[in-house]
Amino acid sequence: MSYTGSIPDTLAHRHDWMADMACRTEKPETFFEKKHEHEARVICAVRCRVRAQCLAHVQRLERGDAEDRRDGVVAGLTAHERWRLDATAPGHSDKPALVFTGEPPRCGTYSALLRHLWMGEQIDPECWSGEIRRERLNRATTATRKEPAEPAPVPKPVMAPRKQPQAKGGTPHERRIYRLWAEGLTDLQIARRMAISVPQVERVCVRLGLLPNAHTKKAS
Repeated sequence: MSYTGSIPDTLAHRHDWMADMACRTEKPETFFEKKHEHEARVICAVRCRVRAQCLAHVQRLERGDAEDRRDGVVAGLTAHERWRLDATAPGHSDKPALVFTGEPPRCGTYSALLRHLWMGEQIDPECWSGEIRRERLNRATTATRKEPAEPAPVPKPVMAPRKQPQAKGGTPHERRIYRLWAEGLTDLQIARRMAISVPQVERVCVRLGLLPNAHTKKAS
């Protein structure tokens, strides 16, 4: 490669630190979906080498902004947390800003973790252990929360099959005559149904011991 005479740019630029952000290689939804908040905090607070620069940058950009103008997890803090910690942001009349004055909160608590993150301080093991415990408790609570049970379907009434009388007779011919007689058909109706004569029906009825007109009483 021939020498062009130009001097390489070795000066430090204002945003050079962004090239080292741990979030650059992560999926965007990790930092913008509530279910990934803990994962995003781990990436920022544990893995990012330039969290201090990122924190100063977001504090400068968002200073005085309302909560609805902030989004995602940045420098280990959610949008809501950054709003609560910014005393210059509007909307603190109902929910006062978190201002750490006087005695610092006890390590291991949520407030202590937020103080470390907002002040750019190193997070001690006790405060980080508290964050892990809270996340595990949150997952356990979510897993055990039952969805409202759907009402059980009302079973449809099952119609009992019509009980067929036990047919009498030694032949299919006699058994069919008996079934028709048991249903209440007259001798004439049975004869027409089976295409035989009425005397034939009467002889079968006598042979099977079926009393005359008994079928009429059964049907009534």
